[in-house]
Parts: sequence; C-alpha cells; structure tokens
Amino acid sequence: MIVPKINIAPNQATDSGAESQLVEQVKHWGFLGSVCVNLEGNCENHNRSFLQQVIRKTAGYCDLLLDAESLEEKTALDFLNNGVSMLIRNPQTHFQWPTIPDDRVIDWSLDPAAAKVGDRVEYWSEMTDDLLTPEQLGNLIELKKNVLIDSTQLSQQPGLIADSILCSVRKDQNGLVPTVICDPLGIALGLAYSNAESLRHAVATRQGAYWSRSRNELWVKGKTSGATQKLLGIRIDCDRDCLRFTVTQDPPGFCHRKTHTCFGEERSIATVIQRLGERIESANEKSFTRKLATDAAFLKSKLLEEAKELSEASQQDDKHEVAWEAADVLYFSLVAMLKNGVGLDEVYAELARRMNRVVRRDP
Repeated sequence: MIVPKINIAPNQATDSGAESQLVEQVKHWGFLGSVCVNLEGNCENHNRSFLQQVIRKTAGYCDLLLDAESLEEKTALDFLNNGVSMLIRNPQTHFQWPTIPDDRVIDWSLDPAAAKVGDRVEYWSEMTDDLLTPEQLGNLIELKKNVLIDSTQLSQQPGLIADSILCSVRKDQNGLVPTVICDPLGIALGLAYSNAESLRHAVATRQGAYWSRSRNELWVKGKTSGATQKLLGIRIDCDRDCLRFTVTQDPPGFCHRKTHTCFGEERSIATVIQRLGERIESANEKSFTRKLATDAAFLKSKLLEEAKELSEASQQDDKHEVAWEAADVLYFSLVAMLKNGVGLDEVYAELARRMNRVVRRDP
C-alpha cells in the first residue's frame, strides 16, 4: 500500500500546538494502515520527547514507521518500545542494531526493480518529477510492497491513492470491486461495491461512499437517511479481489431496516456496550448500571471486589467460574470506560501499541 510520509522539522517540537497538529496528521493519513514519520536532522532530547508523545497517542490507530537513519540503537529501541511498528533503514549504510529483531526493520530502495516478491526491500518514492503512475504503484502494491510517498505530495495528487488501489485489485466486467464494510470493532455491517468514482470520493472526503448497482450512481451512505459513515481505513484482501472499509456508523445503522448491521441483531461486545450506554444515559434511578456510573466510590469498590474474585477463581480448576468472574470484571470495566468516554477501540489501540514492545517486562 501507499505509506504517507510526514516530515518533522528539527524546530517543530518547540512550536505551540505542534503535537496536536502532528497527531491529527497521523490520524488523517492513517486510514491507509501505515504512516511513516521522518524526524529531520539530529534527534535531540526535546525532539525525541515530542515524538514519543505523538507515538503514544497514535500507535495502535495505525502502524507507525520511523525513518531511523539518524538514530542511535538505544534511541531506536526506545521508539519501538513506545509503539513504533517498524524502523526504516537504507541497506547501503549497513546499520547494525544487535538488540533490534530483524523483523522490525525494513530496508528501502530507490530502485523499483529491487521490489521482488518475497524480498524485504521496500520501494521508496521521493516524488520527484519522475512521479510513479497509478499503474506502477498498483504493480508494486500487487507485489505487497509499501510505497512511501510524501504526504504533501499526496495532498496535491488527490486521485493517486484511489487510482493506484484500483489498479492493484481485480474488478468485474462493470469495473466494480466487492467492498466489505466493518465498524471499528471489526463487526461486518454489510456488503457494497466500489468503482473509480466512489473510491475517489471516499478517499477525498473520508466518507463511506460506494457505487449503487440498482441506481447506477454514486451512493454516499447517510446523505439522505442521516446514517453517515466516517471512513477510518481501507484494506485490500490477500487475493486482491475485495476491499474492506472500516467506518464509524451513525444511528440508526447501516441496514435499510434501521439496524446496525445487515445481518440482524447480534450478540456481541458492541451490543453490550450499546445497552450499557443507554442505561447510563437513562433517567431510571433504580438502574444498577446508572448507579455505578454516578457513584465513583461504589464503582471502585465493585471493581476491586470482582478483580479479587477473578484472581481467586483463576486458582481453581473451574472454567465456568473463571468465565463468570471474568464477565463481572468486564462489565464493571466497561462501565468505568463509558463513564469516562473511553471506547473499546481505544483500548484495542493501546493494546496494539504495547504489542510493539521489544523489551518485555520481567515476570
């Protein structure tokens, strides 16, 4: 896929509001799955601290790649342990980092011919006058190569992302690609179809936009019903014959029957969260969930109580008891999250950030 590259000037860390601006930049481009951050110049202490804060707020939202050319091994390792997914290195410099696993380092090449199936060399596009065409980019994506392109240049070439994706996937005789739509928890909402016009619109506006086969026209979800979608991510499946859109779905849902999914009501964690939220917002003073959310001391005592009971159950050879106590802990944890405005997707993102660590805690 295309990997947007964001350059950070050496003095940017001292600018007011720079951190929030960079976080928004990463989130803006993160819908493609990966973003490369390049810290230009020396990585001084204030620059390193600044970037680490950005990483903590965005790692897990997408895969963060870091241009590691100017980094010492210890600094590069610190970034990995804060949430960076991969380090990018020029193989011609022969950098050696003994403490960093090889599978956390990507070598880049300026030569498209170096991008062969199965090798570890990625193609780095500096977006010169010899700009790669969508067809060339599509060929590299077919080879499962990441193509790093300056985000400023991507902004100036609004159709490049959509066109290169379309050049890398199989389309039917009408130029359509099946598109699975999922919410941030990975729950499938339904199936639609994408073509050149709809994909360009989706990328440009970050909306759920598809091609209506029945009306033979662009279909922007929620334009008439109000059930709009914010586009969070686009992925291509391994066979290159299907797209997946990850979206936030506004009420009443994706289906024309006014349900969250086109597959009817499902027993899922998303359903539990929805019902807990409704009970917290309700005016029913007898609601146990509402009482938990409005009484901090009560919620704290229940969290501690149920965590202790789960700990005790885990010492027994009784799967049913562990499941029972774990459900209690999860319930009270969800209430604590909802009352503080924390979504499950944010917890997932934090877990993903921690999974990037190279140095593990001692048991």
